[in-house]
Amino acid sequence: MRLRIAFRFLLLAAALGSLCAAPVSAEEKSLLAADGTLYSIRSGLAAELGLENLPPDDYAIRWSAQDQNGTIRSGVVPGTAGSTIKKNLDLAWDEATGSLLLLWKEELSVLNILQIGVLRNGSWIVSDLLPNLGFAHAFNPQMRLSHFVVRTTGPDGAVVSCTRSVLSIIWWEESQYAQARYAPIFIDEENFDFANVPVYDLPVVAGGGGSTSYGDVPGGSYLFPSLHSDGPGGAILATFADLHAQKNVVVRITFPTDLGTPDANNITWMRRHIPIVGVVGESPLAPTAPVRVASVGTTLGAAYRPTYYWRDGDRLLYTRYDGHEWASVKAIQISDTMPYERALALVVGMAASN
Repeated sequence: MRLRIAFRFLLLAAALGSLCAAPVSAEEKSLLAADGTLYSIRSGLAAELGLENLPPDDYAIRWSAQDQNGTIRSGVVPGTAGSTIKKNLDLAWDEATGSLLLLWKEELSVLNILQIGVLRNGSWIVSDLLPNLGFAHAFNPQMRLSHFVVRTTGPDGAVVSCTRSVLSIIWWEESQYAQARYAPIFIDEENFDFANVPVYDLPVVAGGGGSTSYGDVPGGSYLFPSLHSDGPGGAILATFADLHAQKNVVVRITFPTDLGTPDANNITWMRRHIPIVGVVGESPLAPTAPVRVASVGTTLGAAYRPTYYWRDGDRLLYTRYDGHEWASVKAIQISDTMPYERALALVVGMAASN
């Protein structure tokens, strides 16, 4: 297995080398905050982004914010200008802390890293979130913001409640093992210091883990772990492939809510960041998933059964696990009368009702 992974790294290195040799199209994400501010994030070549103060063949991430009164602020996200490609942008807005949260992947020579940026009070703080030591390679990162109420006990014995902001990040990683990984970041408490963020191997916290085998499994069935909300209480659902057990797993992730007295000698308080993980759904790996595709999405239905969907030209394709087996791939034709967004809504609605 180690030889196979080493060989895959060589292929990745070659692929990245060819990728760096050719321009990459600009990528863009936008988000409307609760206060009406429109944020836009673009990554690509400086020439594409209109950054005249940078070499035209440098890569960078440019941000802009347009307030309700029409005022526009913009600039380059600190530390992003350079020769390495920045891609897989993901955005979130945390109203509780007034923070814009940006996740992206930066391609290096034989590995890559995940980066997190936080824009608050007009200033950016950027930090690495290293997937692992060694020559790790992360694929398809995504994040989801959640909030839940916690209770602490003050020195006078009074119980105080407050709302926590947790940014959950998931990605597929190939290093010693090929597996999904998860990192929770407590935005309201850590003051954006990500140096000591714990990273968890999802198959392990779900009670499994171990050596992995790709076999004849199509890439679309394991390369795209995903995060979902599970009701208003702040719980997060993570769905991922366990290549050791050769199955797809859905876990529910929560955190302690009764924290006791904030004190380094209080074990309950010291465990407040440790996720509580329970398996809520399992299925075989999907043989009907695509072998190669730019992106595969997941939606969860009754009993946490997954449905995979992806776009192929002017068709939205999907396959659903019905509790016994994965259904054959079905298609919805995209057209002027059936735009992609409507077709996707139909797939999500179908999954939720089955």
